[in-house]
Amino acid sequence: MENLINELYYGNIRPVEQIGGLTAEATAIMKRVHENEDKLEASLNEQEKELLHTSQNDRLDVTCIIEEKRFREAFILGARLMVEILTGGPK
Repeated sequence: MENLINELYYGNIRPVEQIGGLTAEATAIMKRVHENEDKLEASLNEQEKELLHTSQNDRLDVTCIIEEKRFREAFILGARLMVEILTGGPK
């Protein structure tokens, strides 16, 4: 990489894509979540299904916002740590 900041700015580095696969435990939980959602959806009428999907989409939106904020804060903390390391003390 020629310039890390430029690479990050132009989207050539996408940390979210570098996260490894799910652990066996997380995979099992996700499978269980999907199975339970399928069972629940099968028991609902169309209006209730629409409400469920709206709720699921809203939860996903909030999760994305939280994850973006978490990434931003972790990035800033890492940058502050590097400044402290390179300068030999807190700033």
